[in-house]
Amino acid sequence: MPEASGDPLPRGAVVGPFSGPRAAWGEHLERAAERYGSAVNWELYDDRGEAETARQIAEAVVAEGRHALVVGHFNSAGAAAALPVYRAAGLPVLLPLATTPGLLADGAGTLLRWCPDDRAQAADLLAAVRDAGHTRVAVTHDGSAYGERLALLVRDAPAAARPAVPSGAVVSDGSGPATGAVPVPAVLTGSSPDVPDGPDVLDEPEGRDASVLTALVVCGTHVGAARAAREWRAAGFEGAFWFTDDCAVDEFAELLGPVDPAYVARMRGGPEAHVDAAFAAATAALAEDPARTGRTLLAAVRAHADRGFTALGEPEPGSVGWDFVPVPAPVPVADGVPARTGGRHGRAYDVIVVGAGVVGSATASALARHGARVALVAPMDGRDEHATAWSGGLVRSFEADPYLRGLALRSHHLAWGPAALAPGPYGFMTTGSLVLCGDADLEQAEKGVAELNGAGVPAELLDPGVLGSRFPGLSVDGVTAAVWEPRAGYADPPRTARVYRDRALAHGARLLPARVRELDAPPGADRVRVLLEPGGPVEALAVVLAAGGGTGEIAGHRLSGADAGRTKSIRYGFFHHPATAGLPTVVDMVSGVWGRPQLTGEAAGGYMAGRPVDEWDVPPGGLATLTDEHVAYIRQGAAARWPWLADPATRFLGGRQGVDLYTPHSRPHLGRERPDSRIVLATGWSGAGFKTAPAAAELAAAEALDVLGGG
Repeated sequence: MPEASGDPLPRGAVVGPFSGPRAAWGEHLERAAERYGSAVNWELYDDRGEAETARQIAEAVVAEGRHALVVGHFNSAGAAAALPVYRAAGLPVLLPLATTPGLLADGAGTLLRWCPDDRAQAADLLAAVRDAGHTRVAVTHDGSAYGERLALLVRDAPAAARPAVPSGAVVSDGSGPATGAVPVPAVLTGSSPDVPDGPDVLDEPEGRDASVLTALVVCGTHVGAARAAREWRAAGFEGAFWFTDDCAVDEFAELLGPVDPAYVARMRGGPEAHVDAAFAAATAALAEDPARTGRTLLAAVRAHADRGFTALGEPEPGSVGWDFVPVPAPVPVADGVPARTGGRHGRAYDVIVVGAGVVGSATASALARHGARVALVAPMDGRDEHATAWSGGLVRSFEADPYLRGLALRSHHLAWGPAALAPGPYGFMTTGSLVLCGDADLEQAEKGVAELNGAGVPAELLDPGVLGSRFPGLSVDGVTAAVWEPRAGYADPPRTARVYRDRALAHGARLLPARVRELDAPPGADRVRVLLEPGGPVEALAVVLAAGGGTGEIAGHRLSGADAGRTKSIRYGFFHHPATAGLPTVVDMVSGVWGRPQLTGEAAGGYMAGRPVDEWDVPPGGLATLTDEHVAYIRQGAAARWPWLADPATRFLGGRQGVDLYTPHSRPHLGRERPDSRIVLATGWSGAGFKTAPAAAELAAAEALDVLGGG
């Protein structure tokens, strides 16, 4: 069944770590986006908790200009990198989990923070440690910049002025809301024989007399803090551990192991409550008026919020705070159920789709629609390197190769046939299509016409005489017959890829902006390790490789290097001449040229003409310009089929050039790279993949689902 077109809901971008070591925190955002998805189309972007990735996402979100607001980032370093980009665009941002002090200082009224900050955490944590009766306290961190910054805040807390927190710092028994509340003591100032003067920030346990300490505050990420605590316990420390808030996730207990007593800082009410409150207010504001934007939208979010905010956008004093709860016991994992937490590498995806062209985006859409947890991985640096961005978008059902013809026919029923109610979601334009055949092509032309008509796609075989009289702007020299499809034409490739990508996001897929450098999938392994740049590795149970011309640059699979095929340039121009009136889309199997009318856009009223070029092993990418030499080459070679190109009065309107991956047999690599592999190939389209993309994506998704099912 063809998918429904369009989505009237307002859009919101949700940015967080949905993979990588901080992925446990991203689950809060995922669950809220699902809960509040009926009134807002929440689109998930995976920044993996990395500042550079966060900045790239911010730039891409702003460049698209389709989102009313942003919820995220979780990671404060990522938020600090991204917020200037959002602020410059006037895009509202809700920060439910970013705790670094001072993030809103230059917010210019475009930010709301829903959680307490780390300065309050440090002060409340140290007060809670004192209130629990500890007299010999030290502070350490996991070696990360984040952990070191927190440790310095804790160390400096005794000398800092404490803000008034009416309900005080509390220690919870973990059975529910915090119990046993105790008053916040006076500011910890001056030296004390019981507490070291300004607790030292210790990087390593070696060389310290851990036995004299009664409590250790461990600052850092939940993965790093667990490692640091295990090292301290091994070094002889027998006191209580107190962990900062990144450790308030379920998987921390499993990473920590049998360490007791141990307590963790947690946002009062739990982080899920703050995330939920932000989504609830944003959803209510947009449901009330989907056209709201900027400061008007942010004012409406304030009005619907469950808490008050200062003029700067910070939560009002007393409305948020910190609890300290025992680290819970590890949650047992059922036998035979693979864990989705990878500790050092984070939660695994079901499927990672490499490449966001039309094949990759359509594959991600199909997988997400079937309930798979999918990441669509592609750079978001503004460079359109995939072949889809430069494709001419020709759409028809006839192909001389029976295998490709089958894909084209299936694609017609999945997309292009319904889209013939032009322009439809893909910008489809009906022009009619001619495939010009020589003597060697006649047998397949006859079979193809029969197959198309049998499948409900009107087609007929025209002889040269009919062609010449019906299309006077076309020369029929050397043509034996032509396959005519009156309902064929062309679509808008970037728009089509975007539609499929949006469908994938609407079904819960995540965008992960990065380049894939290597796939690590040893025989018998239950996952594929995907090495990204920027960023570290991420894991998936299956990978679909739809990287087009970039396939050979990715190491670790069967097509790495020259085995993928060879990249080749594709070049075409748009021309205007009165003789182009009434010409349909044309693919010439005799000379190799191709063309179509351009009905809309900058070159509207012109005719696109392309000629094969013998330029191989070129880097992926494209340009929206042609040189004078390029234009002369197209004119010279294509004038044999379109004589008006040789007329000096023919005006050149513009042109494009792109790159695609060509295989020796001109058939794509489609299917698993080996029968037992977790890597599915969907690449090598030899310049003709756009029209077959819907069917190719359907097959690639089915193969990936088979991998997930153990097939």
